Amino acid sequence: AMAAGIKPGDIVVSLQGQSIGSWDDLADAISKRPGQPTELGIKRGEGMVTITVTPAPSGPDGKGRIGISHAVAPGPGAVFVRSNPPVAVKDGLLKTWEWTYMTVKGMFKLLTAQLAPSNIGGPIQIAAAAGEQARQGLAYLTLFTALISVNLAVLNLLPVPMLDGGHLLFFVCEAILGRPVSLRKREIAQQVGFVLLMMLMVYAVYNDLSRLDVFHRFFR
Repeated sequence: AMAAGIKPGDIVVSLQGQSIGSWDDLADAISKRPGQPTELGIKRGEGMVTITVTPAPSGPDGKGRIGISHAVAPGPGAVFVRSNPPVAVKDGLLKTWEWTYMTVKGMFKLLTAQLAPSNIGGPIQIAAAAGEQARQGLAYLTLFTALISVNLAVLNLLPVPMLDGGHLLFFVCEAILGRPVSLRKREIAQQVGFVLLMMLMVYAVYNDLSRLDVFHRFFR
């Protein structure tokens, strides 16, 4: 994407002359054009530029990708609109559902190898992103905090012991078996869940440090 001239902060407003209203619209349109030159209308600062990119076939599905990702919160050019309480609540619920769907979809892609594990971020990346949003203003930081909360809520519902989803899994097992799961089996499941979560955390921190090029600078 950078080779084609796309820069951080660019806003894609059209593709092949058709208006783009959301990230999902853009990703879906690009995925359908592997190997085809594609014209993007981009808002950059106060002006507009047109860039042609060719989505590269990627992954087992061969869908087109151009190597860009959406911002986790609105950029400096975003406009905030005041709404009355009922509309604000409705919009908040819709946005929460949208973020929940995106989080579940992202986890599914990770599990099915459609997304590289290197996309997993940990506390260092979260702290860096939170700092960036805080520098842009309280509204941006609030949106980012809400996004992280949704991500954690979805993660907490995974059927892994030690998480709430794991407790729900035990309840389902009890309903099917007609009796409680033995204490010994619960303890083993909790230990396995703890190990899995620690492995995930260590890997996420490793990814964070790799992005900062810590290992290269330390061992060179």
